[in-house]
Amino acid sequence: MKTYRYLYYKLYCIWLKKKNEPENAHINAVMTITFLTYLNLFNIPLVLMAVSRREVIHLPEINMNVNVLIAAFLIGAGILNYFFLARKKQHIKIIEEFKMESERKRKRGMAYTVLYLIITFGIPLYISFFTYPI
Repeated sequence: MKTYRYLYYKLYCIWLKKKNEPENAHINAVMTITFLTYLNLFNIPLVLMAVSRREVIHLPEINMNVNVLIAAFLIGAGILNYFFLARKKQHIKIIEEFKMESERKRKRGMAYTVLYLIITFGIPLYISFFTYPI
């Protein structure tokens, strides 16, 4: 759970640097971490299909029911992330936990965060551009 809080903290710091809406940095960090969670859950079957060269899951056609299910998952995960990470008490506790890190740890943490983002977005892009369909 500490890694999850640290990721939230680093995403919060990134959003805090945005000049026109620093007051919304905690909400933007929650929305980003929620989307990344969804994307990582989506990446699991993608990687399995790319490695095994066979269809691991049977994807339904995208219809209104699937769209509602995806939206419900994202909203539910966003609400849970908000309560666990961005509520005033939790948010302050996370900021206090990580704000005194050394410069070396801060740079390493930012590098890990950027690497995490690259891998999370890179897996589906790599699979869609460089693997052959089943």
